[in-house]
Amino acid sequence: MSASVPPSPWTHASAEEPRVPRGTPVYTAWAWVSAGTTVAAVAASAFSMWLMTGPMLAYMRHVGELSGMAATGARVSPRAMTAIMLDLMPGILTASLVSTVLSLAIYALAVLAGYRDYVQLGRLGYPKRFHWAWSFLSPVYPIGRAVVVRRQAGAGSATMWVALAAAAASLVLSFGWTFWLMAAMFDAMRAGLGTMA
Repeated sequence: MSASVPPSPWTHASAEEPRVPRGTPVYTAWAWVSAGTTVAAVAASAFSMWLMTGPMLAYMRHVGELSGMAATGARVSPRAMTAIMLDLMPGILTASLVSTVLSLAIYALAVLAGYRDYVQLGRLGYPKRFHWAWSFLSPVYPIGRAVVVRRQAGAGSATMWVALAAAAASLVLSFGWTFWLMAAMFDAMRAGLGTMA
C-alpha cells in the first residue's frame, strides 16, 4: 500500500525579487539621519560616561577616607556619609538628567528618521521596504533598510556599515570605560585609605 504525499505548499521556483529602475536613488536624507543617530548615540554615551566619572571617583575617594577612619577605630557618624552624598548628588543628578534627555532626543529622531525614510522610499518606487517600526530598536532600521534596498537596486549598503561601526564602537567604548573606571575607583579608594595612614 503506497501512501500518497501531498504536494509541498512551497514553490520550488524562487520568486524574482522586485527591482527598481536603474538610477533610482538608494539613499534619502532621512536614511543618513537614521544612520547618523547610531553614531550620535555613541557620542552621547561617551559624553554621559565623562559626566559621571568625576562624581563617581569623588564618591569612592570619600568612601575610602571613611573606611580608613573606621579601620583606625574612629567612629564615623552617619552625618559624614550624608554630607558626602549631598555634596555629590547635584553632579550625579545633572549627569543623569543630561544623559536621559540627550538619549531620548536621539531616540525620537531615529524613529522619526526611520518613518520619513520609509515614506520617501515608497515615493521613489520601492515595492518592498523595511518597515519603519524597526527604528524602535535603534541600529536595526539602517541595517535592515540597507539589505532590502540593496536587493532591489543593487546598491545602498553604506547606512548598514555606519550602523554596524557605531554598534562596534559602542561595545568597545562601554567595555573600555568600565574596565578603566573599575581601576580608577580602586585607585581612588586606595588614595582615600592612604590619607588616613
